[in-house]
Amino acid sequence: MTLQESAVFFLVLARIASFIGASPIYSAKGIPNLVKVGTTVVLSILLYPMAQAGVYAETTFAGFMLQVVFEVLFGMALGFSVNIIFVALQMGGQLVDFQIGFSMASAYDPLTQNKVSLYGRLYYWTGLALFFALDAHHYLVYILSETFAIMPLGEIATEHLKSSDVVFLFSSCFKTAFQIAVPLLLILFMTDVIMGMLARTVPQLNVFILGLPMKVLVGVTVSIFLIPSIIRIMVPVIESIPFQLEKLLEVLAAQ
Repeated sequence: MTLQESAVFFLVLARIASFIGASPIYSAKGIPNLVKVGTTVVLSILLYPMAQAGVYAETTFAGFMLQVVFEVLFGMALGFSVNIIFVALQMGGQLVDFQIGFSMASAYDPLTQNKVSLYGRLYYWTGLALFFALDAHHYLVYILSETFAIMPLGEIATEHLKSSDVVFLFSSCFKTAFQIAVPLLLILFMTDVIMGMLARTVPQLNVFILGLPMKVLVGVTVSIFLIPSIIRIMVPVIESIPFQLEKLLEVLAAQ
């Protein structure tokens, strides 16, 4: 392997390593570093033939390091686009926890290194399980391979990325979180209304003491029956991950 080919392989390695480091699948601390490194190297070797055609790596050290920085930023942007979907699922669970009264029971999750609540953790891992059940990880590898054709190494153009695209990405995150949480939020809101009516009709009833256990009972019971509906909402969200990456690539590759 010549010096030029080695430099191109290093650029491929930088893009894939930054993508894996930012994606929710391999960013968890519970996954051994050997698995992350091995996956990065294997994917780099497999995708290297698709990336080397017509690619020129800078011969100067400063120019080559600039190419590496752009590849790392591009890979992190792709990984963040995938990660924001799972953040939306976790956010939807946290909305439910806040309404049901479980937000005070949040605990530190050593895998994600975040302080997450009960339903937030449940929705996050349910979405991650659906991600593999729907074979979305295969499409993710396919999109990653297509990035070398759409955005060749050393030709990343960030000037086409507009602020409206970033705003749309974050707004879609809040929209997804609300769609997942709204069925249970409506039922919990009706529970609050009923408890308020009971407080008005039966003044001797202490709603402050009975309200929280009642909301927990109603929330947990209803959530058991709503699990199929919530999964049906999550499925199109998980399936939209490859299309979201394609849209990001189209924006960056616009001429």
